[in-house]
Amino acid sequence: MNRISNIKNKTWFLFFAFCFYYCSITAQIKVYPNPDPGNKSGLNLQSSVFKVQVIQNGKAVESFVYTSKTNFEKPEQLSDFNHWTTFECNGTVEVCITRLDGDISGVKVYPAKHQIQPLVNKNELRFSITKPVKLFVDIVGMEEHPLFLFADEFEKNIPSTKDKNVIWFEGGKVHNVGLQYKVPNGKTVYIEGGAVVWGTFWCQDGNKPTIVKGKGVITTRSDERKPGPTNIPFTTVYAEKTDMVTDGITITDPVKFCILGRSKVETKNVKLFAWYHQTDGWGGGDDSFIDDSFIKVFDDNVKLYANRQKATNLVIYQQHNGAPFQLSWGGQSGQNCLADNIDIVKCWVNKKGGTGNSALLNLRKGSDKFIGNITIKNIRADQGIYQVIGVGNDKTGGVKNLVLQNIIVNGIQAQLSYIESSITAKTSEIIFKNVIIGSKCFSLNDIILTGIEPAGITIECQ
Repeated sequence: MNRISNIKNKTWFLFFAFCFYYCSITAQIKVYPNPDPGNKSGLNLQSSVFKVQVIQNGKAVESFVYTSKTNFEKPEQLSDFNHWTTFECNGTVEVCITRLDGDISGVKVYPAKHQIQPLVNKNELRFSITKPVKLFVDIVGMEEHPLFLFADEFEKNIPSTKDKNVIWFEGGKVHNVGLQYKVPNGKTVYIEGGAVVWGTFWCQDGNKPTIVKGKGVITTRSDERKPGPTNIPFTTVYAEKTDMVTDGITITDPVKFCILGRSKVETKNVKLFAWYHQTDGWGGGDDSFIDDSFIKVFDDNVKLYANRQKATNLVIYQQHNGAPFQLSWGGQSGQNCLADNIDIVKCWVNKKGGTGNSALLNLRKGSDKFIGNITIKNIRADQGIYQVIGVGNDKTGGVKNLVLQNIIVNGIQAQLSYIESSITAKTSEIIFKNVIIGSKCFSLNDIILTGIEPAGITIECQ
């Protein structure tokens, strides 16, 4: 009996080992459920314009395509809709996109560095990807309906539903927590893929980091906007005096900023969409970082307002209002900050020239504190840029050692850059290294200088 029992045990072990191995090598795609079958919430989450399938080893699975319609009072300043889908994958997969309301006459896929060449057949387009990417699918005649595709690596460290320190939002559902839902310090908010949470999260003060993560969506769709500084606590994920981690989530239709913390904020692989004026993307305190993320908002994308902040490996779709990187708005003091490896896939800015808030590196209002030692490097703008730099130093704080390096713009700088310095301000050591607009090196002819001598500007091209 013992011998027979041992044989059975070994057989079951080999069977489960085979199943585990087989599942590991075949389960290479993960998609999420429709969060709102039948549109019971009235949020109209499913796109009626696009269908997306992901194909591997001849097997096709459908990836739910979300949609959001602008509710901004000046919709001519941005696209009418956003459409996006997120899935997890490993290895090479083919993506099949179907336009549901007509044929596709032409398309480009950005960032251009990936060199994706889609095949088009009537209302379908196909292309393959071999690694996690964040893509903008730019279809001719569909400028008001941009489509974004987020192919993520497989999620790790998924918390247990039984963990008492986890506030879990289940996939395939719409949850409503209201505005300013209080998250106890040190807790983890986990939003499962295929879950939509209506509301905003206020991470309460404490000495432990609070985590908001998962592959789900947070929205405040159809609520009024909350402009003005007193409404900052209505930010979608907000922390006043505690460290915060945000990972994987998608935020859309915020009533204020998307992610903002006054202490350390660690952010990876988020997708941020916003319509309203004063709906910024990301900001944090000293030593904060944002990495491997996508941003399409309607104010500043990244605020470098503190010390030793980093913004790396980002894909940005720049809308009409706000800068990719903002240094101050009348008092902040960004120092020793870095932005590196950034793809700007679209620049939807059509303002008149002069001082403004939409330059790649922008300082709209000065500070009485020092701002400097800022490096912006390895930037690729696939469809032009509004201004390379816009510095308005109108206060007493010095601005020194701003370095823009390896910036390649495919297209034009739509308006002349500007650097302005008041009599009481000190602005110096603005350095441009290998900044190329079209096929030409950036030069003093591309900048309007006011209150600063050309000697304070260094331009080098390889």
